[in-house]
Amino acid sequence: MRINETAAKGFSSAADVYERGRPGYAPEAVSWVCERLGIKPGRTVLDLAAGTGKLTRDLVPSGAAVVAVEPLDEMREHLERVAPDVQALSGTAEEIPLEDGSVDAVVCAQAFHWFDPARALPEIHRVLRTGGGIALLYNSRDLDDSVQKTLDDLLDPYRGEVARHWVKAHEDVLGKSDLFGPVEERSWTSEQPVSLDGLLEMAASRSYVASLDDGPRAELVARIRAEFADEPEPIVLRYQVDVYVADRAG
Repeated sequence: MRINETAAKGFSSAADVYERGRPGYAPEAVSWVCERLGIKPGRTVLDLAAGTGKLTRDLVPSGAAVVAVEPLDEMREHLERVAPDVQALSGTAEEIPLEDGSVDAVVCAQAFHWFDPARALPEIHRVLRTGGGIALLYNSRDLDDSVQKTLDDLLDPYRGEVARHWVKAHEDVLGKSDLFGPVEERSWTSEQPVSLDGLLEMAASRSYVASLDDGPRAELVARIRAEFADEPEPIVLRYQVDVYVADRAG
């Protein structure tokens, strides 16, 4: 089971920080995804690359049977604690450990850019039943917000290789696949109030920060702390929640 090296190193070493620092998803966005894809009692939904279960736990109230697939043991252990009623499996988007046509919907939050689309899209298509669909969710930092823009400027020099993984998933990959129909887009805004320590944990949860050696990572965190030391708490982080949905073709 092959996992992107940067993602594996960063997320496995920072699972605790990821859980504490990353925001959840706007309730309005989750509700729309459930309505759009028919996620409800009697249906089965797969949360692919589920991480610590940030989205998984919000799917449980839908009444659908929720299956979470996550390759990293450290992340999956968190998921099992916060969502004990969810079936959690080890696997990747390229090798989904489910039978053909076994789920009605697939959701993927903040992870699609790490996949190998040539292998992942056929796998997603395979496990979806006829009439099913996929939703991609992304919390994007609102760079019109001064706090987010300042933070982004501090983080930008460290992105390196990771930046090349960030694709316009809805246009360059999903939107050009013959396995799925046209992509429908929706957006919402959300806010995450945090303490200064919470802001530092959010920054440290980025894979390219978590995978740094101890010295450079500590230096970056110290610079962020100094930049926001006088910011009144709670510090409000603003996001745009982008959702891309496509139905299975065939």
